[in-house]
Amino acid sequence: MDLRGNQITIRELLSHPGARQVLARRFPHVIDRPIVAHSGAMTLERAVKLGAAYVPKKVIQETLRELERL
Repeated sequence: MDLRGNQITIRELLSHPGARQVLARRFPHVIDRPIVAHSGAMTLERAVKLGAAYVPKKVIQETLRELERL
Protein backbone atom coordinates (compact mmCIF):
# COMPACT_ATOMS: atom_id res chain seq x y z
CA MET A 1 0.00 0.00 0.00
CA ASP A 2 1.28 3.44 -0.86
CA LEU A 3 1.26 5.44 2.36
CA ARG A 4 2.34 8.51 0.34
CA GLY A 5 5.12 9.45 2.71
CA ASN A 6 2.70 8.99 5.62
CA GLN A 7 0.41 11.67 4.17
CA ILE A 8 -2.41 9.16 3.63
CA THR A 9 -5.40 10.02 5.81
CA ILE A 10 -6.91 7.91 8.55
CA ARG A 11 -10.14 7.82 6.51
CA GLU A 12 -8.29 6.32 3.54
CA LEU A 13 -6.60 3.73 5.73
CA LEU A 14 -9.84 2.70 7.38
CA SER A 15 -11.60 2.39 4.03
CA HIS A 16 -9.00 -0.14 2.84
CA PRO A 17 -10.10 -3.57 4.18
CA GLY A 18 -6.56 -4.90 4.58
CA ALA A 19 -5.30 -1.79 6.34
CA ARG A 20 -8.33 -1.73 8.62
CA GLN A 21 -7.65 -5.36 9.53
CA VAL A 22 -4.00 -4.60 10.37
CA LEU A 23 -4.96 -1.62 12.51
CA ALA A 24 -7.76 -3.53 14.26
CA ARG A 25 -5.39 -6.38 15.09
CA ARG A 26 -2.60 -4.13 16.34
CA PHE A 27 -4.75 -1.50 18.08
CA PRO A 28 -8.04 -3.23 19.02
CA HIS A 29 -8.67 -0.87 21.95
CA VAL A 30 -8.71 2.20 19.69
CA ILE A 31 -9.92 1.26 16.22
CA ASP A 32 -13.67 1.57 16.88
CA ARG A 33 -13.59 4.57 19.17
CA PRO A 34 -15.56 7.60 17.93
CA ILE A 35 -12.46 9.81 18.05
CA VAL A 36 -10.87 7.68 15.32
CA ALA A 37 -13.85 8.15 13.03
CA HIS A 38 -13.81 11.91 13.71
CA SER A 39 -10.09 12.03 12.91
CA GLY A 40 -10.56 10.86 9.33
CA ALA A 41 -8.84 13.88 7.79
CA MET A 42 -5.76 13.45 9.99
CA THR A 43 -2.66 12.20 8.22
CA LEU A 44 -0.90 9.03 9.22
CA GLU A 45 2.15 11.16 9.99
CA ARG A 46 0.19 13.17 12.58
CA ALA A 47 -1.40 10.04 14.06
CA VAL A 48 2.04 8.44 14.45
CA LYS A 49 3.35 11.55 16.22
CA LEU A 50 0.39 11.57 18.60
CA GLY A 51 0.55 7.82 19.18
CA ALA A 52 4.28 7.85 19.91
CA ALA A 53 3.52 8.96 23.45
CA TYR A 54 1.51 5.77 24.05
CA VAL A 55 2.81 3.14 21.63
CA PRO A 56 6.36 1.77 21.55
CA LYS A 57 8.38 2.91 18.52
CA LYS A 58 8.97 -0.70 17.51
CA VAL A 59 5.23 -1.38 17.30
CA ILE A 60 4.69 1.72 15.17
CA GLN A 61 7.51 0.77 12.80
CA GLU A 62 6.25 -2.82 12.47
CA THR A 63 2.74 -1.56 11.75
CA LEU A 64 3.95 0.85 9.07
CA ARG A 65 5.96 -1.92 7.38
CA GLU A 66 2.94 -4.21 7.46
CA LEU A 67 0.73 -1.52 5.90
CA GLU A 68 3.32 -0.90 3.19
CA ARG A 69 3.25 -4.61 2.27
CA LEU A 70 -0.48 -4.51 1.52
